[in-house]
Amino acid sequence: MFTNVHDLISWVEHQRRFSPKMSLEKVQALCKVYGNPQESFRSIHVGGTNGKGSVTDYLKNICLEHGLHVGTYISPFVTRFNERITYDGVDISDEDFLRYGNIILKQYPEIERLGIELPTFFEFVTILAYLYFKDIKELDLVIFEVGLGGLLDATNVIKPMLSIITNISYDHMNVLGNTLESIAMNKLGIVKPGVALISGVKEPFLRTLFQEVASNKGSNCTFVDYEALTIKEISLQQTLFSYKHHKDVALQMKGSHQAENASLVLEAIDYLNQKSNFKFSLEKCYQGLQKTHWVGRLETVCSNPIILLDGAHNIDGVKRLSEFISSVKQDKFVTLVFAVSADKEKDKMIHQLEPVVDEIIFTQFAYERSDKANLIYELSTHPNKRVCSNVDEIINEVSKQTDHLIVFAGSLYFVSEVRPKLLALNQR
Repeated sequence: MFTNVHDLISWVEHQRRFSPKMSLEKVQALCKVYGNPQESFRSIHVGGTNGKGSVTDYLKNICLEHGLHVGTYISPFVTRFNERITYDGVDISDEDFLRYGNIILKQYPEIERLGIELPTFFEFVTILAYLYFKDIKELDLVIFEVGLGGLLDATNVIKPMLSIITNISYDHMNVLGNTLESIAMNKLGIVKPGVALISGVKEPFLRTLFQEVASNKGSNCTFVDYEALTIKEISLQQTLFSYKHHKDVALQMKGSHQAENASLVLEAIDYLNQKSNFKFSLEKCYQGLQKTHWVGRLETVCSNPIILLDGAHNIDGVKRLSEFISSVKQDKFVTLVFAVSADKEKDKMIHQLEPVVDEIIFTQFAYERSDKANLIYELSTHPNKRVCSNVDEIINEVSKQTDHLIVFAGSLYFVSEVRPKLLALNQR
């Protein structure tokens, strides 16, 4: 038992990330010990490679605009651990996290008596979320973001009213496989019999695969109609788009990919309006979309100079970042400050970004997964590159470059470390 939430969180973070015994049967057995709390609320399940967090937050804000009581479960966090679990847009309190953490730990002797392997890091936090949401009396809906993959993810024991898969691209290949088909099949593991699936995948062969899996499960499958999507403005201030009968929808989230994510959400809202007892007005949906602000996703953290933070950490993510930089660059000198986890496709990420930036500063972050700055420097062929391992020194330097567009990117861990330091620049 813990008496201090910081000690509990530190303990949780040091639990095993993966287990050779990972299975839904294990998670189901663990949930049974705690009274199957995951069966006590309505939910939507959001999977995919990129865009899960944005889609979850769009849906959350639309619900809040309609006066609904909504929970979210996301990963990873950027500013504080508690943001993984929210209710009505407010992070779980330290007191509640401590209370439910101790409730879980109290049953460890029983779990061992039953011969069940103790929870991994993610299983622990997921069960804590289930218990927390179960006890909230006024709760209309919980939106669960898949942690990794889908098939064996600890969130995959919920029985959602709708499944959403944003897109499929290369990430976590050591776990999910080296082909888009294998990654897709893992993520399609969240599709439940008779539960509709809505997806933003574009590739025809993936759409065929999605339709086959959904059909075999007796589930309806709907895709975003990209031919009906018109992007009208991409700027440092907003994204403006039209989708089907939705005209001139404004987002403060930046980039064409956010218009795609929002179109996916509008498809989900259309489904819920037709097939559930939720009734969403388009005006309030647009307001919810416009109010959505997602930390560390093309986030403007300083206005003079203009500094953007982006947690892009895979090929598709940096492709979208590159597209955005190209869209807004104009005659600006673009400085990229880049740090990345050692297990990522670093060379491909760097080569994707090199053509759209004028300078690259390679650095590293404090978390153990960070690659060394000098090693990623060697992967680059950019003519204007250098290494600086001291992040504070970099921030001090770029803060004086008022005529530059500066982008910190490559990892959410990196974003989490530099964000408070960059926000402090606006206070000077």
